[in-house]
Amino acid sequence: MNSLIEREIYEQEKRKLGFQIHFIAFVAGIAVNWLIWLVWPSGHVWPIWPTLGWSVGITAHYLGIHASPWMQKRIAKRVQQHIKSNP
Repeated sequence: MNSLIEREIYEQEKRKLGFQIHFIAFVAGIAVNWLIWLVWPSGHVWPIWPTLGWSVGITAHYLGIHASPWMQKRIAKRVQQHIKSNP
């Protein structure tokens, strides 16, 4: 990779792939929890707790990936403000 842009694109794609792997593990893990509960039911619906907990984690991971363009716009705006006020 030669340029800064290529490295940034590589890093973005790497973060997206990391999220995709996390999401696949999330779906598989939650499905296994619910399957276990369905096969050997108990009086308590315990799979709801790992589902809710892991959902918070997967949501945070998603927002961490997709908030990047929003952050870049904010940074660009601040840089432009700084350039205008400090010629």
